Amino acid sequence: MFARVCIVCVAAVAMAVPAAADPLDPIPGNGVFHVGADIAPGLYHTGGSGSAFGVWINDVPTQESMCSWFTYSTPDATKDHVVAANTSIGPMYASIPASVKAFESHNCQPWTRVTDSP
Repeated sequence: MFARVCIVCVAAVAMAVPAAADPLDPIPGNGVFHVGADIAPGLYHTGGSGSAFGVWINDVPTQESMCSWFTYSTPDATKDHVVAANTSIGPMYASIPASVKAFESHNCQPWTRVTDSP
């Protein structure tokens, strides 16, 4: 009887532990994502700005018309810990190595992983 109770306890504990979620791919175009937990490291590609239309002033697109991304050395994604960043209206790539802790994307089309961690 003791062995039977332990098997039931182990089975109950194993069922109570949530399985790890699969990393997001594609990554949504807006948000902050933790590398390893939310997204996998790798090289990602986006089609560019997620805006339906662009606003240009003196032949320069406004910030709201462009896609921007940032990688951070800490999971809290504060501007003091930016490792790399880029902004564009057109298609671009973002390298997200395993050494960074967070990736932030603003106003972008979804990001699709092209290769595993660089």
